Amino acid sequence: MLASATLLDDRNRLILAYAEAHGALERLEERRRLSPVRRPWRIRTLIAERQALARIDNSPIDDLDFAVDGRGTVTTSAYDLSHWRQAIGTPITLDALLNDGMALLRWLGVAPPAGSDPAYSLRSGRNAVDILPAVAAWQRDVAALPSSPPLLHCARIAQLWRHHAPIGQGDLLASLLIGDRWGPGRWTGSAGGLIALGLESNGAAWKRVIDKRLDWLWLEAISTGARAHLDLETRLRAYAWRAAQHIERRRRPGRLKDVLRLAMAHPRISSGSVARALGLTSAGAIKLLTIAAGEGLLIEQSGQASYRSYALPVSMTPLASKGQHGHPDSFARDFWSDDAENMVSPEAL
Repeated sequence: MLASATLLDDRNRLILAYAEAHGALERLEERRRLSPVRRPWRIRTLIAERQALARIDNSPIDDLDFAVDGRGTVTTSAYDLSHWRQAIGTPITLDALLNDGMALLRWLGVAPPAGSDPAYSLRSGRNAVDILPAVAAWQRDVAALPSSPPLLHCARIAQLWRHHAPIGQGDLLASLLIGDRWGPGRWTGSAGGLIALGLESNGAAWKRVIDKRLDWLWLEAISTGARAHLDLETRLRAYAWRAAQHIERRRRPGRLKDVLRLAMAHPRISSGSVARALGLTSAGAIKLLTIAAGEGLLIEQSGQASYRSYALPVSMTPLASKGQHGHPDSFARDFWSDDAENMVSPEAL
């Protein structure tokens, strides 16, 4: 009787954990649509996910290694040694994941694009044609799994990938990218690294556990990763509210708002990057950055004269608090938005 009651309690707890993870993803998707700081927030979350994946892959990426273009596309430097980075934010159908081994390998970057030399491989240690049978074995095992909701199934297919290790190198990261695409990637909120972001807080236990314990850890990671993104939005929104008050009190704000919008979407900015992005002279950019730093809206990071870099006085380290600490939107909803932000971005998330 006691065993039956314990089983029922565990099942109910798992259902509650699933509901919490599912709800966190839905809140994340909603904020992605409605947040007044949605553009810089999207960029910041993508950077946070890439960094989490790179750390798990033992190839950490510094903020300075990221570049953000005018469309909000995030790229890393040529010195990014983390595996399969091209799959982050790149779409692939769920059917292709489980039924088209070559499409899966192309998505990861193990195999070259269609029409290229099939003998090519990317730091995999094995020829792509040798990897395909191992991928097929993984797909057969996945097909034999009992059906389950996406947020649980994604944990199991990822664990099976680590068990088979088809590529030979970078399989840990590949398993997270595949699992994330099958689960959180169904929502508009993860670019492939949300689970990795959540797993970091759980240590290395998730690499070894299986069965029910894996379900618990995976659901908690999804909730934790989503809360980290939501917390980041709260901090950016609070900064935007404070910055808006500064700008509205100035009699001649000039291009200060544009500079702060740029800073919100970039880990670091300099007079050179500001001048190029806003079409200003170097002297004009330096003057605006000096004003922003003097009012506490930016903090100087390093360098001298025109080589100084600046960042927001806001911690961008992912925090995952249990509660939601919303900040009142007491400034106009679109103060920090433009027409482009009100449209769906044509680029992959």
